Amino acid sequence: MAVLEVKNIRKSFDGEEVLKGIEFSMEKGEVIAIIGSSGSGKTTMLNVIGGLDGIDGGEILIQDK
Repeated sequence: MAVLEVKNIRKSFDGEEVLKGIEFSMEKGEVIAIIGSSGSGKTTMLNVIGGLDGIDGGEILIQDK
């Protein structure tokens, strides 16, 4: 069972889509790395997963909730 599931996350700022269908899942004890160039949406993705920013589409499930 995935502890965290991110399904088709979309986020836009001023009409520009910065997160375009992000999808992944994490199992308990698993470690992942987020890499990408400056301005590619890494911090935005963490902010939406953490609930600091809303999403425009998709789903974030933590322990199936």
